[in-house]
Amino acid sequence: MLNIFKKREIDPKEQMKAVLGDYKLPSFPLIILNVLEKVRDADESASEISELVATDPGLSVRVLTTVNSAAYALKHKVNNIDHAVSLMGRGELESILISMAVHEVIPTESIPGFDAHRFWVAAARRAALARGLADLIDPSSRSESFTAALLQDMAIPILARQRADDYGPVLVHWYSNGCDLATLERETFDWDHATVAMWMCDDWGFPERISEAIGAHHGTNDDLVALPAVSLVGVLREQDDTTGVDELVESAFENYGLSKDQVVELVDTSFAAAEDIARMFS
Repeated sequence: MLNIFKKREIDPKEQMKAVLGDYKLPSFPLIILNVLEKVRDADESASEISELVATDPGLSVRVLTTVNSAAYALKHKVNNIDHAVSLMGRGELESILISMAVHEVIPTESIPGFDAHRFWVAAARRAALARGLADLIDPSSRSESFTAALLQDMAIPILARQRADDYGPVLVHWYSNGCDLATLERETFDWDHATVAMWMCDDWGFPERISEAIGAHHGTNDDLVALPAVSLVGVLREQDDTTGVDELVESAFENYGLSKDQVVELVDTSFAAAEDIARMFS
C-alpha cells in the first residue's frame, strides 16, 4: 500500500467503493501480469523476459510499435523483442506494460461527456511531451513521466460510466467551458479524478513513483511526490491542440528555467510524435 495511505490510515478500496459503488476494477490481462512478475524479479534474466513477451504476438507487436514510435526518437529501428527489452531496461518495460494493461481494461465506449478517441489523443500528447520535458528536467524520471502522463486521467472514463447521472454533466460542463476539471469536481463532490486514479493505482499495484505522480498532477495534495514533467502537462486539455500550452510554457520557464522557445518547439515535435501512440491506444 502506498505510504500516503499508511500515513493517513486510509483504505483506498473503501474510498473507491464509496465513489464507484460495487464496481470492481478489471484484472490486467494474464500475459501482462506474468511479464510484469518476471520484470520485477531480479533473478529473472532479460532473455527469459524476452521469451515470455515473444509468446504473445499481439503483445510483441505493441511493445515494438511503442519503442519504434516517434516519441522514443531512436536512430535505428528495433526489429526484435530481445533488442527491445535490452534497450529499454526493466523500468521502461514495466512502464510500457502498465500503460498497455490499463488500456485493455478501462472503458472504450463513448459516454456523455467522454469521447474515447479524444481522450487517448490528449493522453498520448501529454505522454510524449512529458517524456521530452523529463529529458530536460530529470532524465531519470522519463519512463515514469511518460506512463503517469498517459494515465493521469484514467479514472475519468470509469467515473463517466459508473456515475453517468451526476459525473457526466460535470464532464460536459468542463469540456464546454474549459475550466479546471479537478476544481469543478471538488466543487461538486468531495474528490477529484486524480485522487480516484491514485486509489486505482493502489488496487492494481502500481510503482509508488507513478502512483503519486498521477495523484499529484493537479496539485491538490501536497503530501504526494509529484514528477515535474507530469505536473506540467496536467494543464493540457482535450479541447484542441493549444488549450493549456501557453500556461505550460510559462510554468516551465518560471519553475525550471526552460527556454520558452525550446518548450514551444518541444510541444510541436511531441504532439507530432504522439500520433503513433494515439493510433495504438485510440
